[in-house]
Amino acid sequence: MNVRIQLSRQTVKAMQRRLQDAYQRDDVRLVRRIQALLDHLVNELPVAVLSTQWGFSPPCFYEWLTALILDGLNSLGYTSSGGRKAKLTPSQKKRLGELIDAGPEAAGFGAGCWTLRASCCAC
Repeated sequence: MNVRIQLSRQTVKAMQRRLQDAYQRDDVRLVRRIQALLDHLVNELPVAVLSTQWGFSPPCFYEWLTALILDGLNSLGYTSSGGRKAKLTPSQKKRLGELIDAGPEAAGFGAGCWTLRASCCAC
């Protein structure tokens, strides 16, 4: 049995706005989700083609589609996975990455390795 789902112009425009917001936030998961739904529902691309193109399973897509049908535009988002908030600021994280990339000697350590184990360094 084939079922055709048709979205109103208003819904398509709202989804496109959310897609643009996801692009601006660099939210790759949400971009993939919304774009796949739009490609299937508006452009009528097959789920098999979309799953290969975007790297998700067909059952995953049908969960997204079901959520869109049941919850509407509220389903187009991801909630926080939980966990403690980061203690480092973005600038501190960037500085830490630079220190790690430069190596332990550039960070002020006398040996050329990050571990305390003596077997790692040629002492």
